[in-house]
Amino acid sequence: MEQVLYATILIFIAIGIAWWNKVGTEKDLIVGGIRAMIQLIAVGYVLHIVFALNTLWSQLLLLLLMAIIAAWTARGRAKEVAGVFGLSFVGIVAGTVISIGVLLATGVIQPVPKFLIPLGGMVIGNTMTATALVLDRFYHEIDGNRRKMEFALSLGFPAAEASRDYLKRAVRASMTPVINTLKIVGIIQLPGAMTGMLMAGATPIEAARYQLIIMYMIASAISVASVTTIILARKRFFNGDAGLAV
Repeated sequence: MEQVLYATILIFIAIGIAWWNKVGTEKDLIVGGIRAMIQLIAVGYVLHIVFALNTLWSQLLLLLLMAIIAAWTARGRAKEVAGVFGLSFVGIVAGTVISIGVLLATGVIQPVPKFLIPLGGMVIGNTMTATALVLDRFYHEIDGNRRKMEFALSLGFPAAEASRDYLKRAVRASMTPVINTLKIVGIIQLPGAMTGMLMAGATPIEAARYQLIIMYMIASAISVASVTTIILARKRFFNGDAGLAV
């Protein structure tokens, strides 16, 4: 606990800099710092219970709760899309189940808390951002090209065909961050998981191996979540093939 108290000096430095330069972020830093402390302490106790139980159902229940919270958070980032909570939730679950499921089926990880909870949290957090981004981008692509869409539909093009290019752009936008990370990982910065393993005493080669597994897992999850979400969402943007519903 003493180390945490010393570390709070750093957040006070950030607050002081913001106040001195009249940036206006002092309140956000204070609230964010307090929330981070409360949330992490609460999560620590929850994880302590889950690790002590060491049962599959308790791990799955926690991951389900995390997915629900993530979908609710995504709901606030793509407010224009109807039913965004359900769409994001399905996408998040699909990406998580497939990516984690492959690792479990191949024996890369075991169904124990020290693997399922951290990896599941990484996947859920990344797919949350991806589903919100793909929905928001697709909405603005459709809205910004409304006349082109209506013209294509009036010529008899199916809604899926008329919106194909915009769907591709939305999926590409949602995957761009992870693709960029794959290109520079380990060169510009050491990722969090690798850094954590090194600090815990793992060898650099072992840490790099697990980080590579995690990066591939996240890339797969984001791809599955984005495509699943946008295919389900596309129906909500059209009245069949007759016209736009947004």
